Amino acid sequence: RAMNKAALNVYQSILDNGDQKAVIETMQTRAELYDFLNYHSFEQKLDALFTDGKNK
Repeated sequence: RAMNKAALNVYQSILDNGDQKAVIETMQTRAELYDFLNYHSFEQKLDALFTDGKNK
């Protein structure tokens, strides 16, 4: 529920103002999000899987 409320606040600001500038300080940076999700590790695993599939 907390994440949904935060998202609604961002979307409402975009609707009201045409951009996210008013709420940018409340948002994670892309780097913070990727770190939290361990995104780069996941991306490396996908790359390895697709590379292995091409070598068969």
